[in-house]
Amino acid sequence: MGNEEQAWLLELIHNPPAGSKLEAARNWGVDLTLYLRTLAMTPEERIENMVAVRDFVFDLRSSTSVLKP
Repeated sequence: MGNEEQAWLLELIHNPPAGSKLEAARNWGVDLTLYLRTLAMTPEERIENMVAVRDFVFDLRSSTSVLKP
């Protein structure tokens, strides 16, 4: 993603169009900057992140009975 695209997306995230789904998500409390971070990742980085989250959940499940299926 180029600098111009990133700047445009950042502006869109900070000032979503009135009535848009982006505005509704932001107003509901969704951190839209995470979308920008994800878009900046390569597919390999996204997979690495997903595996790290999966491992974290597995570790969390093994340390507490609250999240066990």
